[in-house]
Amino acid sequence: MKCIDYKPKKYTFYFKSELYPDDVEWRYRDEVDREANFHKTWRPKVSDLIILTKLGRQLKTEIRHELLASILTEDV
Repeated sequence: MKCIDYKPKKYTFYFKSELYPDDVEWRYRDEVDREANFHKTWRPKVSDLIILTKLGRQLKTEIRHELLASILTEDV
């Protein structure tokens, strides 16, 4: 019998930023992925968000803050 390494599926999302003309691809950090996708009361932090789109460091930081604000206002 062959042993297969199981790797959980990583969910990626897209966000329309006011700071960047194209959609921004992002996901949650691996350590919080389960909580983010399966627990309704969980609240993310800026450090939990990973921007996958190639952007400059400053722009990534600004978009992460914009994304977090958008996530938190949607849950209210």
